[in-house]
Amino acid sequence: MSEPTLISPGENRRFQRNPGYLAQSRVKIAAQFPRPVEAIKNDQLDEISHLLELVQETRTTAEAINLAKHLPARAIQLLFSALALPTSAELPAKTVDRLLIILRERACPSLYPKAWVLWQQHFPNPLLSKALTVLCGILAIKQASSKSPVHPRMPLITNLVEIHGSSTSRRLISSLAQKQASLTEVFTSYAIDPAWPFGRSILAEAFLAGTAPLFSEAIDHLETIFLLASAENRARIMRHFLELESLADTVMQRAHVVFYRTCGEPGSANPVWQILGARERKAFASWITRAKIGSHCLAQPEKAHFYLRYANWIRRVEAWDEHTLLIYFDAFVIADDTRYPDQALLYFGREPNPHPDGLANPDRTISPASPAIAHRRMESAIQQGDLTGIIQLLFDPEAMKQAGVLLDYALQSKMGRRPFFGK
Repeated sequence: MSEPTLISPGENRRFQRNPGYLAQSRVKIAAQFPRPVEAIKNDQLDEISHLLELVQETRTTAEAINLAKHLPARAIQLLFSALALPTSAELPAKTVDRLLIILRERACPSLYPKAWVLWQQHFPNPLLSKALTVLCGILAIKQASSKSPVHPRMPLITNLVEIHGSSTSRRLISSLAQKQASLTEVFTSYAIDPAWPFGRSILAEAFLAGTAPLFSEAIDHLETIFLLASAENRARIMRHFLELESLADTVMQRAHVVFYRTCGEPGSANPVWQILGARERKAFASWITRAKIGSHCLAQPEKAHFYLRYANWIRRVEAWDEHTLLIYFDAFVIADDTRYPDQALLYFGREPNPHPDGLANPDRTISPASPAIAHRRMESAIQQGDLTGIIQLLFDPEAMKQAGVLLDYALQSKMGRRPFFGK
């Protein structure tokens, strides 16, 4: 037997000729079968106000129960919307109690999807938390006692974590860490929206205190959460990141980029660097150094690897121009220009002062790495043990070994040791 045709050929042609017809059809369907978010937007304030008036007119619990029995289903669907109003905190305690009485009397699975959306959107609203806990408790009892399954459209959040206060997300992350559960699967199966306050709170906790797998799963949202965080929480996220082990290189790279774009370099005016300690600042400075060198030597990974062997001795890295990178050590500076890939120039001294234009000269007409600048050869410097003036470093496979010997000598000379140079 063939499948029934849901859309006739004539209707299909009408959709193709007139896209507006499809949009109108979607609006009609949404009006009859709205999604929870659409249903919330369709709630009318006058209807909610009328419900609250009816509730406030009840004088006893018995009257509230009787009202619950006679309220239409549309009014019951407004219970959580009433508790989500900006003025809900001003509702008398008696009114809130009677709203909860009505909820207990009429609790059913169809209430959950809309209640769940409102709770996420207004997290951490104590009234909504109280009402959602009541609803989940009754639905759980019905599920346990019913011979035929009584399921809401999605699993109850209380099956995963108790909901009360802003600590809900912290307990959730702790629970997922203990169970080694997937954050992505929880967001999907429980319909948690990362753009709403509850979803953002969970993601923030994943970055503040989550395990390496949870931090990694949330990495797509790091920039959003980091930008929203206070300076203190930014520092906490960065410190926690440094404490994590077994993060994938891609995750580490993406996190560092977010931190760098937002906070700049250690030593800048961003307050995060005043909050973090020297160890954390040094770690981030080291990554920035590696990133700048790696980006500059992108076409020559062997050259980048050579420079990064000395990463612990590099004090800072800065661009001279779009082609030239200056790599500063304590006692010398290396100038590397991508237009001269097989060589670089080493200036002994804290600044490459022998360069004709000097770093302070705004008329940078010649790169400090240009081979046109008078320089000495590596072999001569090594043989004479003399690191003065400008020395050319070469980077063919054999010459790279000599370049390493030269840098080792320069670094050890700085530390007061003069190594013996073999042939």
